[in-house]
Amino acid sequence: MNKEPETYEELIRYKRCVDLTSHYELSQKELDRIYNYLATYPNAIIIGNENSLTLKVNYKPEIQPEIINAKCIDSSIDGIRLTNDSFTIIPHYVPSSSSGYSGGSSSNNNNNNNNNNR
Repeated sequence: MNKEPETYEELIRYKRCVDLTSHYELSQKELDRIYNYLATYPNAIIIGNENSLTLKVNYKPEIQPEIINAKCIDSSIDGIRLTNDSFTIIPHYVPSSSSGYSGGSSSNNNNNNNNNNR
């Protein structure tokens, strides 16, 4: 990422890599590695979790995935998925703490309606 983007595709890739720094602690060298990986492999995907980014190529099992140890600095997310076509943030999931059971009410209503129709 030491050079200015010359094409729209390079500009988008550059922006996504910069956006990645809002969520992960990355050095300039690591950013360059991610940018170049995406530039080299059109089917590349970067998958992030709490402690690392995995760089892999879809549909190419012969290319071994690479791992970058990178701490996620955004507590509102559980990870990311970055490709040449998309940047997806996986929001942090907090299970509901509501108590009680409400799963059967619609089926009970259906059974009551069916009984009434006889």
